[in-house]
Amino acid sequence: MSDIGDSLLRNRDQSDAKSYIVGLERGKVWAEDYADYFTMREFSELDIDELVHISLPGDEERHFRILSTESPLELRAYIRGWLVGVKESIKRF
Repeated sequence: MSDIGDSLLRNRDQSDAKSYIVGLERGKVWAEDYADYFTMREFSELDIDELVHISLPGDEERHFRILSTESPLELRAYIRGWLVGVKESIKRF
């Protein structure tokens, strides 16, 4: 995670903005380090504005839970940021 993400996790206040940025950073990490191209492509094609429910892939749900124990995070904002991070990463291909 970036320095920004790490410093936000040290902040114990709960906010959508913090959750979004932490999710954005984690989405980039997942897309660049763990995802195969087809799974990354599948998630990058989801329409964020029409998002009703999404299950994070693989261990990403567990990562969210662990991060949430370090600092309170809002799931919906985190997922929105996570998807944007994946979308930004796939542009590099």
